[in-house]
Amino acid sequence: MNSGRLGAHAFAAGMCAGMLLPIEGRAATGQVTVALEYSAVPDCPDVSYFKAIVVDRLGADAFAESAPKRVLVQITSRDRTFEGRMEWLDAEGNWAGERTFPARSSDCEDLVRAMAFTLVLQIQLSALSSASPSTSTPPVQTAQTSQAPASLPAPPVRNSPDIDQRKPPIEVSEPTPNARHHPVFTVGAGALIGFGTSPSAVPMVRVFGSVARAHWSLELATEASLPTTIRRADGAGFSHQEVLASVAGCGTLQAWSACLLTKAGEIWISGRDIDVPASARGPILETGVRASGTQHIYRHAYASAHADFLVLPINWQVTLDRSVVWTSPRFAQTIGLDIALRFE
Repeated sequence: MNSGRLGAHAFAAGMCAGMLLPIEGRAATGQVTVALEYSAVPDCPDVSYFKAIVVDRLGADAFAESAPKRVLVQITSRDRTFEGRMEWLDAEGNWAGERTFPARSSDCEDLVRAMAFTLVLQIQLSALSSASPSTSTPPVQTAQTSQAPASLPAPPVRNSPDIDQRKPPIEVSEPTPNARHHPVFTVGAGALIGFGTSPSAVPMVRVFGSVARAHWSLELATEASLPTTIRRADGAGFSHQEVLASVAGCGTLQAWSACLLTKAGEIWISGRDIDVPASARGPILETGVRASGTQHIYRHAYASAHADFLVLPINWQVTLDRSVVWTSPRFAQTIGLDIALRFE
């Protein structure tokens, strides 16, 4: 271990964790375990490195997937530096505390060590608070010399007032609740392919914006399909295009999210190469779910792949020469890729 690589914040966190509880006193405070959720950008050490630091400092494995208390550790990059965020959840899943590590160093390993030492400090504080306080002080036995008169009683033993003052009080300030409500704004654009709203796959484009807080987000978007023509064997056919507005409410866990979404708009259909061409327009409504995954690219840029599974409550038919040539299905799907910029 090269101590020269540690930043000032890592060293301070390690010293506080070391002074908090001597090794021989840890067993008396009881075992405290937490469930860890660790997310870091690719240039940072993985979760096994983070756990190894905590286990080595505590002298015991404090991680268990079934533990009631959870710790969320997230490391992102900002302008060639790294920043971290650590959030604590109690046994009921409620927010219990949070700490941020601002972007100050280009060495992610340094930041990971600082966050690991901070977690050690928190686990030791939890162990101290859960331990039952000692109500009595063991008597101090003093040896009496053979020359002391038997009739003289031994002097009373008094507890030194300095015994409980050997360790300075440690004050831990919890972050303000407003810190967890800091919004994150995202804008972006993407391309997608729709299946089900046409006899063939339909290319589409979209632009969107979203706002996120903690583990949820709200997205507003506009989608438009490119004009697509479907033809019969004799060359006659029809073209169609659709424009949609959508809203999605999502729950997020690290890089993954699941959403409920609704899309509404209009579809235009026009005859092509027929004796009496005609056009029509009508409403279109789609509702369903979305699953997506996000990957950090560079600084504030992110890429996101998503798949939508949709139900079409409104159905329509296309007729050519008084014959039905296509009927919209009950279900549809889209897959797409977005590029977004995130502003915190």
